[in-house]
Amino acid sequence: MRNESSSQSSLLTIGAFARLVGLSSSALRFYDDCGLLQPHEVDAVSGYRYYSAAQERRATTISRLRGIGLPLQDIRTVLDGPPEQAKAALRTYAEQATGIARRARQTAEDVIASLPEAAGTAEPTTAILRGPELAGSLRQVSPAAAAQPDIPALNGVLLQMGADELTVVATDRYWMAVRGLPVEEVTGADRRVVVSSEAVASATAFAGAHDRVLLRISAGGATLEADQEDLTLDTVDAQFPSYQSVLASLPPMAGRVTVDRARLSDELLRLRDAEAVVLTTGSDHLDVRIDGDRHGTRLGAICTGGPLVTAFRPSLLLGALDVSVGPEVLLELPAQQSRPVVVRSADQGTFTTIVMPVRRDRTGS
Repeated sequence: MRNESSSQSSLLTIGAFARLVGLSSSALRFYDDCGLLQPHEVDAVSGYRYYSAAQERRATTISRLRGIGLPLQDIRTVLDGPPEQAKAALRTYAEQATGIARRARQTAEDVIASLPEAAGTAEPTTAILRGPELAGSLRQVSPAAAAQPDIPALNGVLLQMGADELTVVATDRYWMAVRGLPVEEVTGADRRVVVSSEAVASATAFAGAHDRVLLRISAGGATLEADQEDLTLDTVDAQFPSYQSVLASLPPMAGRVTVDRARLSDELLRLRDAEAVVLTTGSDHLDVRIDGDRHGTRLGAICTGGPLVTAFRPSLLLGALDVSVGPEVLLELPAQQSRPVVVRSADQGTFTTIVMPVRRDRTGS
């Protein structure tokens, strides 16, 4: 409480202190009420709050942290907790905020790319690609497309043209395949188009028959051109899911497993009638078993992190392995069993598949 002998000249009124630290008077009252920043003294008669210059640093720190959205409980930890806890709280929040910002940016870019063309931007986007590479990409990615989807766009393959890369994507919501291709002589703005599954087969054959092909994407659709031939691609007029958001929201990787692709495929084929197959990593091996069984098959593997456990429907993981290339396959496993697993070809870094695991509480222990 403020008393008559206190020196008013050394203290600041709430209004003066608010101007000094860049906070409103109402914000200072709020921080007082929640115990985060209490006045140096309060007049016993008038109830006026008075602050000291020594409180400026605490107040400006609160202002800065609230400016980035840090919760009050974390601000209290930063200001009053042990230094290691304060640092941990800030690092954790920074990682979360970075992930949110990345997802927001990619979602915005995805929606922008799907919006109708504005007046004056009707020029098509063109790029030259190696025909065999485009054919191989379509062949790799298209198996992930849905055969009878609830969402029409999933019955096709997304072609998204960027400044220096064509991204080819397909998904049935349970697994997703993504392949990036380098392009030459790009003209026009970033564009996307969903090509029907029937057109994908024709495009694969056309591209595979030519060394170089020109891909033309416009508001009216897409064509492939090569050696004075052209192929009009049937397109799907529907919104394709935001694959960028899916990639951006992937959980942090807790471990990696590199395993012989053929041996893992053979084991999954043997267990293909099982409802779920459990993969468990060890220091130098990967155990494969039917969920609920104690015994399984041990495959030699290169493992980091772990031990980690995840479960799949055999057909889903087999699909991802079938379209991979090279003798080995790389699995990137999250700490949580319910989160997606990334499957990469050890010999082809531009191709990625994402497979949803099975929730083990539905399939046994």
